[in-house]
Amino acid sequence: MKLRRLSFSALVANILGIFAIVAVASGIAVVYLFFYALNKNDPTFWQNIQTLGTAGEFLGGTVGSIWALAGVILFFLALIYQKRELVLQREELKESRKIMENQSATIAIQQFENTFFQLLNFHINASNTIRSTTLGSNGKSHNPFDALYNDFKKEVNTLKRRKKQDTGNVSPDDESFEICFKTVYEGYKNTFQHYLENYRTLIFLIENKSHDPEFYFNILKSHFTEQEVLIQFYYVILFARDKTLLTVSEKYSLFHKLNLRAIAEIDAYHLDKVKKRAYAEDQTVE
Repeated sequence: MKLRRLSFSALVANILGIFAIVAVASGIAVVYLFFYALNKNDPTFWQNIQTLGTAGEFLGGTVGSIWALAGVILFFLALIYQKRELVLQREELKESRKIMENQSATIAIQQFENTFFQLLNFHINASNTIRSTTLGSNGKSHNPFDALYNDFKKEVNTLKRRKKQDTGNVSPDDESFEICFKTVYEGYKNTFQHYLENYRTLIFLIENKSHDPEFYFNILKSHFTEQEVLIQFYYVILFARDKTLLTVSEKYSLFHKLNLRAIAEIDAYHLDKVKKRAYAEDQTVE
């Protein structure tokens, strides 16, 4: 639409320019032909003041009007060209603004990715360090991810046996599960604290700062192991107690590597605490 307006404006300007040139040329032609005819018919014309006055009045009424019209046309031409310049300047400003916005967006993406990959690298290193084999209290090698899970399972089973003896009810409540996990987690806090804090920071960084959260969450999930996801699952629902963190975990299926059998060994009840899309790979992101 704007290009059509500029084309129409250019057409009008060209037509008016032609009229202005014709008007100026016509005025010059009239003056030349007038004096040529007078000089040919009466060589003494230039010596007759009265005749010169009459010629001046004639030329002022004819040529003056033609050139006045040419002046009006040139004035409108100036307005048209000024308007075109303003339109072009406005378009240039818009293009410059778009370029600046694109540059700002590119810089923001680069800054985000620098932070993201630094945190991701820290996460990988922390995860590798935790997964590395160490000696447990019994002198046997163990993986802290497995050890935390097994200790939590033992704590829950102990609680279930105690509840069955006291009340006849085997299933603990939410608060009891939470206490069990926190009790066990305190023993592994030095091992997992920085890892889980970085995990949480990564999630909120992607959700709040990324231009394409699903893409970066897929990168992050590709580095998770089944052992990690198991601990992350219990951390989110029993320790962090953050609804936003849980919502993001569900939205982007952060528990898609979750070992459902391992959950069932403790209590399948916990699967009801999250939406199925949190651990089912076939769920779409809304």
